[in-house]
Amino acid sequence: MRPVALITTKPGFEPELKKEIESLKIKKKVLWTPFRGLLKVLSYDLSEFLREIEDNKEELKFLFRIIPLERGCKTDLTDIKKAVSSLINEKKGKIENKSFVVRCNRRGSHSFKSEDVEREIGEYILDKFNDLNLKVNLKKWDFKVNIEILQDESYVSVFIDDFRDISVDKNIQNLKNLKKYRERPLNRSERKMQELIEKFPELFSDLNCVVDIGASPGGWTKLLSNLAKKVYAIDTGELKVRKDNIIHIKKRAELINFKEDINEDIDLITNDTNLYPVESILLTLKFVNYLKSGGYIIHTVKAEDYSKKKSSLNEILEILDRRSDIHICKIINLKANTKNELTLILKKV
Repeated sequence: MRPVALITTKPGFEPELKKEIESLKIKKKVLWTPFRGLLKVLSYDLSEFLREIEDNKEELKFLFRIIPLERGCKTDLTDIKKAVSSLINEKKGKIENKSFVVRCNRRGSHSFKSEDVEREIGEYILDKFNDLNLKVNLKKWDFKVNIEILQDESYVSVFIDDFRDISVDKNIQNLKNLKKYRERPLNRSERKMQELIEKFPELFSDLNCVVDIGASPGGWTKLLSNLAKKVYAIDTGELKVRKDNIIHIKKRAELINFKEDINEDIDLITNDTNLYPVESILLTLKFVNYLKSGGYIIHTVKAEDYSKKKSSLNEILEILDRRSDIHICKIINLKANTKNELTLILKKV
């Protein structure tokens, strides 16, 4: 499978859109991206995917926009030019003597602007394909060179005639009305906790005291506060959630004095901090002495990159093997995890 489309929705409704697209009959995968309101679809055939979308458009209530993807490359102007050149050569017969526009949608942090890419690629096309008699027209163009940049990866398409990006205006209008009662996730991480709550409800029953390590901006804390009598949110950063049963301890977790700062038995420990894997698990284990027997730990392993994911997990398992009071219940790859992450569910025995 390869990337065939980006699909968009109102930020906060990504899980609903993902579920809708996953219900389609064709073979595909729907992947999270780091960007709010944006998902990526992998499939074997772009045309087949677009036909399936068209046939089921009335049932897709959360879909805003479909952006077909023809070529993928690294976010590098040389690579983008190669992808553009390949597509224009492929479609020469359709675009000769036509006008065009270059549009770049850039997501992430870069040293250049979208306008810089549009200008350079436009000049490149005019120079390299001067035999096609092409002209730039920013308003009334015949075809569009579309570039989607997602941090380190980019996608290029040439839209002409009926092959184009599609907007579902009805859904855009309908979802405006949901803003007043549909709460958006505070961050992508919140989806991980929501997935855990749905899959493993037994971890969250009869919770009196929860300790959430590395809580800011508060995605996990928010959901846990709906299930526990009290949540100690430990982080020097600010929380975007305020509730009477949330106690924000603005300290580094390693500096917590348990008797002074918490001083009660813990039912559940959670840790989704952005630390090196060994440093993070040792931080979690600092609080295990105060966890009730039978209490659970939810811990995210965050490897530096995908190539180190297995070795990072093995390092952590070696540390846990030395703890006779910790039982490893599950090692899982949540749908909401990044490719560098794994989630551990542990239990104190």
